[in-house]
Amino acid sequence: MVDLLVQALVDTWEVTPRVLIIMVLSLYGSQVLIELGVFEKLAFIGKPLAGIARLPEQAGLTFVTSLGSVVAGNAMLARLQQEGKLDGGQTFLTALLNSTPVYIRESFTYQLPVMLPLLGIKVGGVYFAAFLAAGVVRVLFVILAGRLRYRVPVAQALETGSEISEARGRVRPRWREALLQGFTRQRKILLRVGITFVVITFLIFLLMHSGLISKVVPYVKPLTDLFDLPPACVVPLGAYILSPLVGATSMGAMLRDGLLSDWEGIVACLLGSILMLPVFTLRVSFPRYAAIFGVRMGTKILATSTGLGMLTRAVFLVFFLVMK
Repeated sequence: MVDLLVQALVDTWEVTPRVLIIMVLSLYGSQVLIELGVFEKLAFIGKPLAGIARLPEQAGLTFVTSLGSVVAGNAMLARLQQEGKLDGGQTFLTALLNSTPVYIRESFTYQLPVMLPLLGIKVGGVYFAAFLAAGVVRVLFVILAGRLRYRVPVAQALETGSEISEARGRVRPRWREALLQGFTRQRKILLRVGITFVVITFLIFLLMHSGLISKVVPYVKPLTDLFDLPPACVVPLGAYILSPLVGATSMGAMLRDGLLSDWEGIVACLLGSILMLPVFTLRVSFPRYAAIFGVRMGTKILATSTGLGMLTRAVFLVFFLVMK
């Protein structure tokens, strides 16, 4: 038990400093830019999307912030909810919307330059299409859910617009004042986010080293049999659950060596991505969302987000199974 705790502490120490530095810089930097009025000038980008989903204009502002940093956009969103400017449903839908810029960013930093060369044009192209489709489905879900749930009165819309116009008319502080005000406004949330992130990350690593998560891997063999995949797929699929890059590298090598056909590679990659999403959410996303929104709201957001991602990939998987 002592060795388990020590290993979890070591892994937490290896991961949290780098992530915390990025989170702190993102949160503090975004607040400074807010004080300077930079994001308000870019609000027109997210305003139409928020309007279509019948969300307040503030939702569009957090979406614009998320283009630079999802953590910063969600921190702004959580603060707006605490101030009573957004209710729980609006916060939930806006948080889902804030996660969509990741699909644009990862397309150019991970999918196209890394996964596509590893898997090849056919298999990698289908995998990339499923990835983009998951982002589109998430946006459509937010729009549909927002329009079904909310009927924004004209008076409220006008009031919100006047508040933003008034905010834009205020005299903005200089850089020195903005730096000080940004720290003053964010110090409490920075402390809360930091402590919560470290604690939850430690608990996740404790679960991983206890073998609870890794016990999922032996169940891969029946799935490969179910989907008529060769036995050689068991190891790459098991690796994919814990590390998509390692799994994709193994599958890419098997594709190049002719051990997998293109169809088998597509099915294996889609199946691997479906199995990977819950583990990735628990290991990486949950500590961040729980730290910002709290455990209850963070779980609700991530459960919906992960469910939509798995559903989209499952549709692709079923399509290719039928097309065989």
